[in-house]
Amino acid sequence: MDLQPETILNERYRIIDKLGQGGMGAVYLAHDLTLETRVAVKSNFNPQPESVAQFLQEAQLLAALHHGNLPRVTDYFVIGKEQYLVMDYIPGEDLGQRLERIGPQPLESVMAWATQLGGALAYMHRQDPPVTHRDIKPANIKLTAEGQAVLVDFGIAKAASVEALTAAGATGYTPGYAPPEQYGQGRTGPFSDQFSFAATLYALLTGVKPADSIQRVLGKADLIPIRDLNPGIPPNINDAILKAMAQQPGMRFRSIGQFNAALENSAFSLDIKELHAVTDGGAKGGPDIPLNGGLLDADHEEERRKTRQFWIALGISTGVIGLLIIGAVLLLVFLNGNFLNNVSKADLSATPTALHEATHTVAGVLPALTDTATIIPPTPTASSTAAPTNAPTFTSTLEPELLGESGLIAFVSDRGEGGVIQIWTMRVSRDPQGEVQADAFTQLTFSPGDKDQPVWSPDGSRMAFVAFGEERTGLDIWVMNADGSDPVNVTWGIGDEFDPAWTPDGERIIFTHHYRDSGDRPVYALDWVKANGTERERLSEDFIEADPTFSPDGSWLLYVISAQSYHYFHFRGAYDDYQTPRGFDLRAIFGEFGEVSDPAWAPAGNQFAYTRHEGSRQNIILVTYESIQRNGLHHPDEYQLTETNCDTDASWSPDARWLAFTSTRDGSDQEIYVMATTGRPQVNLTNRPGVDREPSWAPLISE
Repeated sequence: MDLQPETILNERYRIIDKLGQGGMGAVYLAHDLTLETRVAVKSNFNPQPESVAQFLQEAQLLAALHHGNLPRVTDYFVIGKEQYLVMDYIPGEDLGQRLERIGPQPLESVMAWATQLGGALAYMHRQDPPVTHRDIKPANIKLTAEGQAVLVDFGIAKAASVEALTAAGATGYTPGYAPPEQYGQGRTGPFSDQFSFAATLYALLTGVKPADSIQRVLGKADLIPIRDLNPGIPPNINDAILKAMAQQPGMRFRSIGQFNAALENSAFSLDIKELHAVTDGGAKGGPDIPLNGGLLDADHEEERRKTRQFWIALGISTGVIGLLIIGAVLLLVFLNGNFLNNVSKADLSATPTALHEATHTVAGVLPALTDTATIIPPTPTASSTAAPTNAPTFTSTLEPELLGESGLIAFVSDRGEGGVIQIWTMRVSRDPQGEVQADAFTQLTFSPGDKDQPVWSPDGSRMAFVAFGEERTGLDIWVMNADGSDPVNVTWGIGDEFDPAWTPDGERIIFTHHYRDSGDRPVYALDWVKANGTERERLSEDFIEADPTFSPDGSWLLYVISAQSYHYFHFRGAYDDYQTPRGFDLRAIFGEFGEVSDPAWAPAGNQFAYTRHEGSRQNIILVTYESIQRNGLHHPDEYQLTETNCDTDASWSPDARWLAFTSTRDGSDQEIYVMATTGRPQVNLTNRPGVDREPSWAPLISE
């Protein structure tokens, strides 16, 4: 469907202009009527019913990407047979236009862009499963006003777990920039992006598009060394780019990271044999190197076998095509050309493809665990989280897909008998039309007294939670089996104990202890204890500390510190058994994250979520970062995921693509919502009067 200006798409996006057109879709500039900003809307037409399920899977994957040199995918939906991605609109010139306007680019500029884009590609390839772009070229790289290079057009990006054989699906390759495996029956992957990235750098440095890879395979063209076209290019950059453009994936670098390192290493070089191997047309062979550089799967022999099959198939198919052409010419002569009048043209257009509403903002004391606690939420703002009104029209027999891998969330609710707040679980899935749904609500606890803050053990066999002790001297940390059996009080402390978090090895539970008050100010400390209730130890000595969470590998402990009534992040490291508190955010003495609570580290990747407090407003923030070292956090980027000012307590899915959280946006009722890590869509899972809060996503249990 060709969208005309002023068309309102999905009751939200007003089309302004068409930015580009391809064989299977188009890209439009649009105005987001909800967020009052300009966006890029990419349409894709695919008549195959199974394409919708594949599109939703891949769109979800793209929506989880957060990197400064990648546009954010902020929305996706399906209308009929048209599939739509909504992305950040990056104004400005693309490098294809710049190349055409002024020719070869300065070496310093190209290397700066290479560093930025190489980092973005390495980030994509580190995802689980890896994400490959599959159409890198100068025209798909935009320059921002600040001179940053942004890789755009994710229309054919793929996950490594999705079948990536390209005979039917790779309609987006560009001659000169596409590797040979993308034309035929070879499997694409991060090594394919490496080829296209190197070809793009080649063109930017020389002003000449590289020889097409298929012409090189057929021996009809050679790859001209860059220094033959631009003698001012350093030898290491020349050799690194040529190696990354080798016809055989196994002859390229093992990863984008290695390619980037070679570009920066003045000592890198190819010997004469390697140079001829990567530049000569029709070159075969190559070192015994895994095709995927360890990024796709562990079965290297299988990948090498498939690549050998690709070259054989390509040679056979080339010969067969030649014979068919000769045969057709002879037949035409024999029939005097008359049969052409009877041949109908093929239709090429159908190509497939309050207990804890803010239980602890650390600024106050945990509310008493009674039904009389009064929660007055802020007035919700207009929410942009409604599900798309245009549902896909195809029918499917696919079973619902468990969301986030495990599809199981524990939470607390008063939906049972007597209005007692107990621990429940629910199954969360996505139906074949892509709609998120919750069912199989199961009550785990039945004993008197309210419960709160359920947290799964890393292996999913147990659950820690908060409840009053038997003597009701305060809140304690309890541990029970995952089915709710055998609950045991493991702290027995005087004063409230809450915020349980497991160490990644499942041996200990760290928690917040409300030791005492200093005037009207609560004094919190971090304690930890073995899961069987022994060897309790206090970690906090000099600061007021709360809200702990561990990094997935246990290297770091992130938590909230209170100083002068300001609540910001601190951290400790495993290198000294978490004994030394340190400032976390290097950008300022108190950091730049604002008033914080509820930190939650993602189970994979360099990212965490937290609740930001601005007066009575509470929203979920996602942070990605380059690294954490002993001196603190390096190069963080922040993304606000919710905007209703009523959201807290984010919990990650095992695949790090979804966040469950508590929201009071629907009035005074606490509800469990779920959203993709792009912040959209946001779906109410519980949707009932009463209390439903504190979601905790179950880990994926290996059989």
